[in-house]
Amino acid sequence: MSRSESMEALEAKEEQLRTLVADLAPEQRKRFYVEQTKQLKDPDTYAALNWLFLGGFHHLYLRKYSIFSVEFTLLIIAIIALVMGFIYAVVILIAISLYELPQLFFSQKIARQYNYNLSMQIYHDVKAEATIGR
Repeated sequence: MSRSESMEALEAKEEQLRTLVADLAPEQRKRFYVEQTKQLKDPDTYAALNWLFLGGFHHLYLRKYSIFSVEFTLLIIAIIALVMGFIYAVVILIAISLYELPQLFFSQKIARQYNYNLSMQIYHDVKAEATIGR
């Protein structure tokens, strides 16, 4: 997912996907929308998790487990180091905050890109099932 992609480009890709889905057979279209409804993520929830919790909990929401693990581990290390009196732990906290800040500002786009990629995967899965079923 690229933050450099413009919203107009993302919207064009979403519109192209809507056209592809509209061309599906009715039972395939229904399957697509059922699966999509189950799996789509709310951009506002992603933004709220990013805003409220330092430590990468918003990554869990988008199933980015490895990024969450690294970020949460760094947060725990920084907290333990602060408790032990190591002032340099503040540098880790600042680094985590600086890493998180752009994700907060671009949270709507990040979640929409995730949803687009997920929808494309569902579309391809539905098309493949129809091909295999023939």
